[in-house]
Amino acid sequence: MPKISLSGPAELLTVIPFHLGFQPTRSVVVVCFHGRRLGLLARLDVVDADVAAEAAAQTVPTLLQGDPSSVALVGFEEEPDEALPLLEALADAVEWDRVLVRERLVVRDGRWRSIGCDCCPDEGWRLPEQADVPAVADYVALGHAVLPARQDLARLVAPLAPTDPLHRGIHAGIEEWQRRYAAAGGSVSDLPEGPGPRRASRTRTGTSDRGLAVLEGGDHSARQQLVNESLVAWAAVLHGEIDESELADWVPSLVGPLRDLHVRDAIVGWLCPGCVPLDGFPDQLQVLLDELLGPELRLPPAAGDERSGPDTGPDTGPEEGPWSDGHGSGEPLDVRPGLDLDDARLAAGQLDGWDEAAVPRLVLARLEQVCRLTPPAHAAPLLSVVASLAWWVGDGARSGVAVDRALELEPEHRLSRLVRQSLDYGIRPSRCA
Repeated sequence: MPKISLSGPAELLTVIPFHLGFQPTRSVVVVCFHGRRLGLLARLDVVDADVAAEAAAQTVPTLLQGDPSSVALVGFEEEPDEALPLLEALADAVEWDRVLVRERLVVRDGRWRSIGCDCCPDEGWRLPEQADVPAVADYVALGHAVLPARQDLARLVAPLAPTDPLHRGIHAGIEEWQRRYAAAGGSVSDLPEGPGPRRASRTRTGTSDRGLAVLEGGDHSARQQLVNESLVAWAAVLHGEIDESELADWVPSLVGPLRDLHVRDAIVGWLCPGCVPLDGFPDQLQVLLDELLGPELRLPPAAGDERSGPDTGPDTGPEEGPWSDGHGSGEPLDVRPGLDLDDARLAAGQLDGWDEAAVPRLVLARLEQVCRLTPPAHAAPLLSVVASLAWWVGDGARSGVAVDRALELEPEHRLSRLVRQSLDYGIRPSRCA
């Protein structure tokens, strides 16, 4: 994974929006450090003083699960001092757990200052231009971009509006695909199986006459053909082989089978190795996934603690580290882009080289295109896959907006609820791999 270095608070403040995927406003961002390595980042909405302590108490235990050596607290304000109550409450809660608060920073009107710092002018320091921060070019090379606000991030996964001219045709196409799948013995309900005979077996088998073991029951050849058709579509989309103008024609094959838990879980298990163990699936299905999706789409999980970062020499102690002798001096901070939690990400995994490091964001962007072409009635399963993948690669902001939209559509959707709980409790993908 490429290493990105930052020198000083001003550069850190400049790249925080690239981590989140949008420009934070009226927010407090907590930045966790592991020596010189950047760890967890998490964003919270600004709150009133009377509830600041409660908000901090609910948030800090999750933030400190990764055992950071220190944190920086950054308030993004529209009005003077509106972030201070939450900043101070978070600082008190973090210090109570004996974690060093390295910086308390405030950003407003294109300027920043350090709270309690005698060297900062009253009006603060001007934020550097993005072009003057070398790390920005690295983030752009990895596919990171900054949207104006969090709601713009949510629009990336907004389902196709019923008033859209494409809606009727795509909706009918998905319904027809699922009708054919059900007629061939496939499941079009993503509810867990109850007691009694199972419609689809996950027993591993090497006999070719049964085809895919998930196809047990019904017309094997018809069902297998539909599964194969779907996996071909998934491979084409994820590899970027389908022109945007033609994508609508592929949506039924992409979305239609996601109500079948076996097909959905197989796709999630391939994209997120270890999230869903594949040893419960038949050998033939694994071979098909390997041939069509390929090993390059088996994405590593976002790392979850200080061991994930690069080896840059001895870690600094609690009284030393980035900018320990003032703003902008001392050892540079080593960054692995990626975070966790809602509106946050973990320092990302172990891809080699810039091209490979950009793969997770390319895959997410391609699936988000499919979300925008999926009617609301069929969107929750796809949104849950997108949310799972975003959580897995450490993009908590994208995972959060996708899973929230899925739960708006189907409040009891099981996979979506699991992803939401993982975000809420700060469960790290590296602990599931």
